[in-house]
Amino acid sequence: MNFYRYIRYIVTLAVMLLCGMAYAEEVEGATKENKVMKGFCGGMMLHSGYQFGADNPIGVNPKGATFGMGGVAKLQFTKHFRTGFEGYFSSVGLKKDVLKGSFNKIFWAGAIADWFWKCDRFYPYVGVGVGGGMETSLYMLDGNKSDWVKDDIVYRKQPFGYVDPYVGVSYAVGGIIRLTLRTDWMVAVNNEGLNRPLGPRIYFGILFSR
Repeated sequence: MNFYRYIRYIVTLAVMLLCGMAYAEEVEGATKENKVMKGFCGGMMLHSGYQFGADNPIGVNPKGATFGMGGVAKLQFTKHFRTGFEGYFSSVGLKKDVLKGSFNKIFWAGAIADWFWKCDRFYPYVGVGVGGGMETSLYMLDGNKSDWVKDDIVYRKQPFGYVDPYVGVSYAVGGIIRLTLRTDWMVAVNNEGLNRPLGPRIYFGILFSR
């Protein structure tokens, strides 16, 4: 896996989306049916979940409640189809089987596409994300803060690729604000096979739509 290759893809996608937004502004006077871009939404997303599964030969199982945040931006091209990009980070503080201060962190970013429907003020949707990320682990196995003796610490960074199916629903508040609730379960792989830890996450976000 080449993590930086994924970053280049994401930057390229972002530039393409910005160009699309600029084009849409140019045709603002046209009718909605003639626009290439029929809408835009984006904003910040907070998430929480539970992760589990040992990803190492030393027997540490980085499981527990995970918390994080990120952002998403989508362009609407048809009545029901949107595509865009997203990026998040998620972190779990570890105490069991390791010393306090150990952690497992995951950063990921990629392209997304989803299909949505309008039901009065509700907008249910289903979609999938594809991209790459980096898992960073710090496991302090043995040590003493009051001395100068070298401690037993493991620090590792592991790039991965992923496919992330998700479902959610948004609620329209006023003309441009959307409250959204979403859940997913990422399937990630690295050069050693299925990436762990894994587990479900629930997202809550405030998006702006036009």
